[in-house]
Amino acid sequence: MNLTLPLAASLEELQAHRRVDYVAARVRLHPDADSCVREFKGAFLIYDGAESPINRVMCLGLKETLLEEDLPGIEEFYNSHGLKAMLDVCPLVEENMVYMLGKRGYTVYQFDSVLVHEVSSFHLEMKEPQGIVIWPVNKNNYLTWLDVVSHGFSCTDSDLAAMQTICEPNYHCRNSLAYLAYLDGKPAGGGVLYVRGNMAELGGDATLPDFRRRGVQTALIRHRMKIARKMGVRQMVFVSAPGNSSERNARRAGFEVAYSRTLLLQP
Repeated sequence: MNLTLPLAASLEELQAHRRVDYVAARVRLHPDADSCVREFKGAFLIYDGAESPINRVMCLGLKETLLEEDLPGIEEFYNSHGLKAMLDVCPLVEENMVYMLGKRGYTVYQFDSVLVHEVSSFHLEMKEPQGIVIWPVNKNNYLTWLDVVSHGFSCTDSDLAAMQTICEPNYHCRNSLAYLAYLDGKPAGGGVLYVRGNMAELGGDATLPDFRRRGVQTALIRHRMKIARKMGVRQMVFVSAPGNSSERNARRAGFEVAYSRTLLLQP
């Protein structure tokens, strides 16, 4: 892949809009929620409650130059919610921006691998693992899907209610389609396909512990790839922690690492 700044900006914008739509779904479901999004210089300041994993600034410095005097306002947006600012930084931004953030004391919080698949190279005849059946989620199996993905992400039962709250908007999000995988007739895992124009992101993947390493996520990835191509999608994105099983499954399905993104934390 010939990665350029315009392409990276498009990939980042796709991911940002998925989270913007996610916040909008949260507010529709819970009008009393203080979740919100602020746009600033082509970036998106996303807040979805104190414990949300999507609290971050996305697309920063990709369309407009970030200046040092811009940072206090960004930081105050999160500080007013009792949080430190976290900034997603694409490696193709200007070096001066990275230097400026380091000088201000920002530190690395985590890395994300951003993987991309060019649909033109994808073969629709790719078969899904035997014994796995995947169904779209609707009102009839929504609660099953929510239970499966919440348990798939949760380490303990005490975390389950909080995880259900996190997973819930993925089904109700505009432009999203959720899928539920069955292995040997039993609910085993789930995932989401987010489509915007001719681009799509695969996300929200979770498999129940008893069904892991049996091809469930691989089947979900391939199934959503087929659906996306039929919808006219030309590029697909998959984001994971570097080197984990999800990244390996995506790479086996033909995704390639386009770049590694850094999440920086306010001092």
